[in-house]
Amino acid sequence: MHATPQQIAAYSGAQTVVPPCDPSAPVVGLAWDSRKVRPGWLFIALPGEHADGNDFLDAALMSGAAAAIASRPVTEALKGLARERGAALMEVATGQGVRALQELASGYRNTLGATVIGITGSSGKTTTKDLVEAVLASGLATYATPGNYNNEIGAPATVLEASETTRALVVEMGMQARGEIARLCEIARPSVGIITNVGVAHCELLGSRENIARAKAELVCSLPEHTGIAILNGDDPYTPFVREEAAVEEREVKVLLYGLGAHNDIRGAHIEYDADGRPSFDLWLPDGQPRRVRLSLQGEHNVYNALAAAACGHVCGIAPQSTVKALASVRPAAMRQETRDVGSGVTVINDTYNANPDSMRAALALLGRFECGRMHVAVLGDMFELGEEEERFHREVGSFAHVTHVDLLVTVGALAAQIAAGARAVGMPVERVIECASCEEALAALSPCLSRQPVILVKASRGMQLEAVAEGIAALC
Repeated sequence: MHATPQQIAAYSGAQTVVPPCDPSAPVVGLAWDSRKVRPGWLFIALPGEHADGNDFLDAALMSGAAAAIASRPVTEALKGLARERGAALMEVATGQGVRALQELASGYRNTLGATVIGITGSSGKTTTKDLVEAVLASGLATYATPGNYNNEIGAPATVLEASETTRALVVEMGMQARGEIARLCEIARPSVGIITNVGVAHCELLGSRENIARAKAELVCSLPEHTGIAILNGDDPYTPFVREEAAVEEREVKVLLYGLGAHNDIRGAHIEYDADGRPSFDLWLPDGQPRRVRLSLQGEHNVYNALAAAACGHVCGIAPQSTVKALASVRPAAMRQETRDVGSGVTVINDTYNANPDSMRAALALLGRFECGRMHVAVLGDMFELGEEEERFHREVGSFAHVTHVDLLVTVGALAAQIAAGARAVGMPVERVIECASCEEALAALSPCLSRQPVILVKASRGMQLEAVAEGIAALC
């Protein structure tokens, strides 16, 4: 960010209660955690789950904040401290801190000359964002959403972290309800939109897969007429629904399809896997020349993510060979199919960041591609926000575990017990299915098989905190 306090007040709608000592000095960073404030930054006070940022305005000013936005009336003592520190102190109506952040980002967006790429999807959006960032950075000054800061705070913060030299801004967009992606698009105003897939994640909140597709389609609906470009998964059954919902033909939004089918504009073919499930494939771009790509990521689902990134590179003018090199450079993020040998010949795939039925199946397919001579173990926990059919979705994952030849299935949690039931229902022997109520029970169940040098997949929704199992296995070895 590079804006004066006057611009910050104008963009955010905040009232300046203490002017800065130097109105021309630019503000060059943003924080909403007072512990992360650096000299010359803006601190915006947001309500948190465990604390209210307004209680730390004084700490932010003492850390050198050049400007601060309060979201409740400020005290005379705080005004005095701002004057003493030479900082601008502003305030918005009580409870309007997030709105002020969003309006600030929307105003700041007008100063940027970057091409903005929005990314959403039921699964794979963070990995796709990482791949897109790598591809675009090979030829353009690029900034992307850090981690998975893709919500009502993280997405506008991504916009604010871009600079005047940024030429490609990659904004990951998550959602919990209809209208949320549309709001993020109002702020970021993407001209390129990527939808990785439409799954059943958030079914509890949105009611149906069609409603999920409508929510994801808000990204394509927001693209500018005549010049917008939608990059869509051509193998996803809901892509025609998204195209119709967004009226892409009527609005003359260009659509690029990617996938494995021959009908796609950007496609992958001749996929091969190494012993650890890392794929190589032929990348076909519209120039008609195949190029071999070798990923450091694992599984077929990451071929799709890489194809989305390649499509984005194509529309942004990245040279094909630069794209191939960049795709190969991306490594798994923490707790996202993070694979490591933990000792005694045991391999752990720590995929505990989150889970839904689609990502569960992808992870199980990856486990199945590890060398056949090794024992394959899956430790699977509850998946959240799946709505009224959550039991069915869990049972289907259990069936898939048996199809992919899991040698030992360990489930953790009440919902995950349905995974066990699904596996037994399709013929998985009962002695190879163990139901547990806790991470401690799961570790006890795993202990006898560690001498067989297994590959162990650990996966569940974030709230299950199954990383304790992955870490516990390492401790046992």
